[in-house]
Amino acid sequence: MKVSFIGTRGVPASYSGFETCVEQVGGRLARWGHEVTVFCRRSHYTTHPPVHCGMRLRYIPSVHQKHLDTITHTALSAVMLDSDCAVVCMGVGNAPLVRMLELHGRTLVFNVDGPDWQRRKWEGFASWYLRRCERLAANGRSILVADAETVQDYYATQFGRSTELVAYGAEPPVDHGTEMLERFGLQSRRYLLFVGRLVPENAPHDFLAAVTQAKLGVPAVVVGDAPYAKEYIARLRGSAPAEAVFTGYQFGNAYQQLSAHAGAFVLAASVGGTHPVLVEQMAAGNCILARDTASNREVLGDVGILWENLAELADQLRIVWRDADLRGRLGEAAARRAREHYNWDLVARQYVELCERSLARPRGIRARRD
Repeated sequence: MKVSFIGTRGVPASYSGFETCVEQVGGRLARWGHEVTVFCRRSHYTTHPPVHCGMRLRYIPSVHQKHLDTITHTALSAVMLDSDCAVVCMGVGNAPLVRMLELHGRTLVFNVDGPDWQRRKWEGFASWYLRRCERLAANGRSILVADAETVQDYYATQFGRSTELVAYGAEPPVDHGTEMLERFGLQSRRYLLFVGRLVPENAPHDFLAAVTQAKLGVPAVVVGDAPYAKEYIARLRGSAPAEAVFTGYQFGNAYQQLSAHAGAFVLAASVGGTHPVLVEQMAAGNCILARDTASNREVLGDVGILWENLAELADQLRIVWRDADLRGRLGEAAARRAREHYNWDLVARQYVELCERSLARPRGIRARRD
């Protein structure tokens, strides 16, 4: 089977969970004998190798502007698709392009993620546009993928539309080296970790404020960046406690090392479905302190600590930091849950089945809404 991935920055993964999903799923499909193509944003990469993990890479230009980057790249990718391939598209903002392909007889596998319009980085027209994209996706013929039951419930309630539940996957860190710790002056199990794009809805400011309030005197490591949030990041750095360490984006072995040696991980994001970084940190066996949201409760179950406000997070940080045995027990339970529920092989098999279904649907006939 031919499978093409569109809508992301491409692989190797170096931006968000969508890219990691494409890398993990696409690489497995390639190993299983499928012909996989990933459309990559030319400007996102300094080098342009033709193949990665068995996947063929096609580098397509885009308009490098916050509101146009994704849609222009997806549009150019769409017109270059092979006529006989299954298409996996990531990101609900691509719904107009998905509809265009539907009108030409295609059925896509369309991962819509959570209600992206709620993110504070999208305001005014952008927020309105993303809400319209949700409705456009719900009314289309493609197979919609949700990564959490909360996202499934949202589409069922708002649009009366069924979706396919495909969870995110994760693997435990393979690289337990300490080069990254030495680079940033860190000690194993003696730092708190935050990972994510440095944008307001991911709330690194809440993480740093709670660390300041807890007065633990240990490094607060912030892994991430954001190309369109320079002013916010400058304010973040200006108000951070003295023990904060900003590493910028880290992927591959560097990210694995920082994850493998963390003392505890804090997820502060306030919107979205399943957060890939949460599943990854569970797989790493870390003690998790996550904001109390429906999706985080779904993913964590009873293997982590949930908090609602800064004061509660600061209190919980004090408690877990004093009790290494508690951190260890929670970390072991989180790793066990990740192995049982968030497995990339299972995720890849689900995408294969959905791609086969998308190719089996008669062209030109709108999908029935269940």
